[in-house]
Amino acid sequence: MEHLTRRHVLQLAGATGAGVAGASMLGVPAGLAAPTRREGGGQGRRTGIRSISRLGVPLIGMSAPVEEWASKHAAVGDGIGARRIFADLAAGPSSQFSLVREAHAAGQLPVVSYKAGGRIEDVLAGRFDAAAAEAAARLASFDKHTAVTFWHEPHGNMTPEQYVAASMRLVPIFKRGGRRLKVGPLLNGWLLDRQADLFAQYAPDALLRKWDWFGLDTYEAGTMDDPGAVKPASRIPAAKAFLAQRGVDLPLGIGEYNGYSAQSITDTGNVLMDTPGVWFGCLWNTTGGKGVELSGDRLSAFQGTLQKARARRARRRGRR
Repeated sequence: MEHLTRRHVLQLAGATGAGVAGASMLGVPAGLAAPTRREGGGQGRRTGIRSISRLGVPLIGMSAPVEEWASKHAAVGDGIGARRIFADLAAGPSSQFSLVREAHAAGQLPVVSYKAGGRIEDVLAGRFDAAAAEAAARLASFDKHTAVTFWHEPHGNMTPEQYVAASMRLVPIFKRGGRRLKVGPLLNGWLLDRQADLFAQYAPDALLRKWDWFGLDTYEAGTMDDPGAVKPASRIPAAKAFLAQRGVDLPLGIGEYNGYSAQSITDTGNVLMDTPGVWFGCLWNTTGGKGVELSGDRLSAFQGTLQKARARRARRRGRR
């Protein structure tokens, strides 16, 4: 779901680093290099797909507008394993790079969602190829695991054909970032409810072979005052079933989820934890669109998911 607050994230925070889509490929400036070990607060945390798969405990993460991140993180407390970050290639290849640095320094997996201005036609014309290539190189300079996606929740912004063509162009460019930069989609999860055929048009076999992971955003149907029958947790097994029907076994990522009740948030966390092959799942912690910021028992429910993840991770590491 495209949120009003999320659309303003880049405007409110400002793009990190100047430059335009055609910025020159001159290497990574010293000020943008990877953080030193002294800067890190969570350098020992393992965030890569292989490590998470072996341990069987996904990274439970969070997403919030930049200006709200510190207060929301403090309210939630310890245990955030991934951070969703919104960037725009139209702002230059270093867009939101400081937030990626912060996530790495905190031992969190950055889940970087790139858009490219407001016109998909510009992507198809190749106007962001150079910016994508330089962004991939700069992300690779950290030498740390990073998840990258291009144009999250594309339905409604473009046709499936446009999304596929643009992804076929940019996904290989981002993948030049090396083995620790993993690229996948974040599709509109609600399409799986009754429009699975349309959902499939955004994920043809040609793209499934290129992606390193597969993901979506998932929210509760209805409203806070009148919740619907479809809950966010239901689309996680639906996504796994979709991949199985296609004969594909990709790690799963949930870019955003939220629920109107503590039970809905708890249920989503439990499904994330108990579904094999989930890499990360980030809760959208602010009010806007279908998201409602955490407070009261809903906040406690999310904290419970984080505690469950920490406890399971500790037990399983203790056995090894």
